[in-house]
Amino acid sequence: VGLVPYYIDGTEPTRSAKRLPEAPIAVTDLAELAGMNLTLTGEGTITAPTTHPDAALSVSVAPARIAISAIDLDLAVQNPETTDVEVLDELLKDGPARYAPSAQLGERGNMIIFAHSSNLPIVHNKMYKAFNRIAELSGGELITLSAADGSTHLYRVVSVKKVDVNDDVSISLAPSSTRLTLVTCDTLAGKSARFVLDAEYVGIL
Repeated sequence: VGLVPYYIDGTEPTRSAKRLPEAPIAVTDLAELAGMNLTLTGEGTITAPTTHPDAALSVSVAPARIAISAIDLDLAVQNPETTDVEVLDELLKDGPARYAPSAQLGERGNMIIFAHSSNLPIVHNKMYKAFNRIAELSGGELITLSAADGSTHLYRVVSVKKVDVNDDVSISLAPSSTRLTLVTCDTLAGKSARFVLDAEYVGIL
């Protein structure tokens, strides 16, 4: 099975006065996967350069839905306020979630969304297969994220990489560009294997 944090208590996420961390996030800080911590740690960073460095909006808003037509994906996105690994691991059962310290729509920085993947033939909870086809995507394909305020934001895939949580790999949150990172597990390769998708911000539809 895969990964993804999510924590919903009915309250609206805070949109202002949030200072985004610039230190890289370790894979293990995201959630647990099949009983083991996911952590992106180390000195290296996975960078998705953006061709639109000033494309972000002046007002930030939480993502409400992610859609990727190339793989028939259209799911709600959860916005937890917790970074507790055990809580996030439990919340993965409810679908994709944005990592709380990462950027929101309209903010410069990197938005991280993670979800489960599973290659089991029969899975009763479909959210365990939420990001099953992420690895099928390639550079240039489009991702849309919509917000509760009605805005729709477009991203373009830069790359999809296979990484291992035991390697020195990190995901940068620095506000040097506006981008999106999707993370899920590669259940065919083992418990520590992950797929990391990097996408650049294109603009508002």
